[in-house]
Amino acid sequence: MRRLALPAALAAVALGGLAAPAQAAPEAPQPLVGVILPEQIAVIEGQTKTIRAEVINAGDAPAKNVVVNFGNVDKSLALTLPAGCAATSCPVGDLAPQATKVLTLKVAVTGDALAATFEVETSTFSTEVTVVRSAGGVDLEIEPIAGLKLGRGQSAELPIVVHNAGSEAVDSVGIVVLGERGLTALGDYRNCLDLGDIDDELGEDAGVVCKFDETFEPGATFEVPADTPLAIRVDKNAGGPYTYSGAVLAVGVNDADAALLARKKTGKVLTLDALRKTADVTDGDAPEDINDEDNSAFFSVKVGKSVADIAALGATVDGSEVDFAVGLQNKGPTTLIPGNDDFTWFPSVRVTLPAGLRLTDVDVNCVPGSGAVEWDFESAGTVDGLVYTCFPEYGATVGETVKFAFAGTITADGTGSVVVDGGVQDTNDANDKAAIVLTSASGGQGGGLPVTGAPAGWVALGGAVLLLAGAVAVFVFRRRRVVTTL
Repeated sequence: MRRLALPAALAAVALGGLAAPAQAAPEAPQPLVGVILPEQIAVIEGQTKTIRAEVINAGDAPAKNVVVNFGNVDKSLALTLPAGCAATSCPVGDLAPQATKVLTLKVAVTGDALAATFEVETSTFSTEVTVVRSAGGVDLEIEPIAGLKLGRGQSAELPIVVHNAGSEAVDSVGIVVLGERGLTALGDYRNCLDLGDIDDELGEDAGVVCKFDETFEPGATFEVPADTPLAIRVDKNAGGPYTYSGAVLAVGVNDADAALLARKKTGKVLTLDALRKTADVTDGDAPEDINDEDNSAFFSVKVGKSVADIAALGATVDGSEVDFAVGLQNKGPTTLIPGNDDFTWFPSVRVTLPAGLRLTDVDVNCVPGSGAVEWDFESAGTVDGLVYTCFPEYGATVGETVKFAFAGTITADGTGSVVVDGGVQDTNDANDKAAIVLTSASGGQGGGLPVTGAPAGWVALGGAVLLLAGAVAVFVFRRRRVVTTL
């Protein structure tokens, strides 16, 4: 499972296929078509709300003649489908694996009901969307950002356009730019800070946050000007071929949050250009956003193939009750990617333990068998035989060592092996295999790493950037949790 450049709503569709138990032989490729859209939408009374429904083929085979159906529309709603659609359905056509198409819908509340619903359905997916009638509030929206294709060390400016589609003003706007490992957000301005400067736990290269002390009125549209851009850069040692994930968030902030950026006293101040303003409206605090889902724009950065020399790491252990670790090391010159773009391959370490080891503990990032093609929640970390396939959670940076812990009792001397699979990046097979040598000598304890706990990284791997985006928003702007569905 790898990070996805999509809203968290995609997880229910994409992970439905990705998180199935690992098989000795992969299943036949199949399409898996879903639609990404909010579970709940707030519409201000008397206004129309624009919704972007992203149709995606999250499977590993082309989807032919895709049609999205809209049904059971409550009589209290006016749902307008885009041009080219029929009254209750939209033809999308063919979708390649991982391809997407956006349908722009409009919805208005026409009756007195506080909440009403409509259904969205494809051949493999259905969901109910609830539309809530709202008296008003702040409703920030950020325009979509198209995917990028960059070389290592290259950067691109991000076209960031923000609307306040609500009925209330916000006196400050925060913009957060995030990128997964391999991408660096660029924003060297006085009113911008690296997220790592705000909280060490967010990481040194997690992203940047910029605070704009301008009244953001209802109906206003602002953009980050081209002469003072926010940008994203591909690290010089970023691995490939790989499609990296990035995100931009637009959020309202209140006066108390100003202290987070007050420490920075030098540098040019980044401002927003007003594309459209309304009459003066003031508001001293930052109300809750009535539609959080469209505050974010997720984009992809496609990077070409590179080399990463992946070496196997074995172990020599003597004793009786022993624990030890084996794994891999990335000798560079670029990072080892965490998987390919169609989810059919992930870097792995095949561990064959000696027959003279009575195994008691297995690393939670390892699954039994040599034919596993991906990490499996149900069998991970279970003792079952002497052959295991282990998966590094995020690939490996240059020079990084990733190890997997085992423990047991040596009953007889023996030799096993460690074999790494570094995919198309690893062009040197001379160091892909290493030995595991166990000796039941003095009864001392061998060295190694302790058996680890639950791998939070694998749980987050389907949307690591997106979860980070949510964590940043909560930490910096004290926002509500966004609930989405598929």
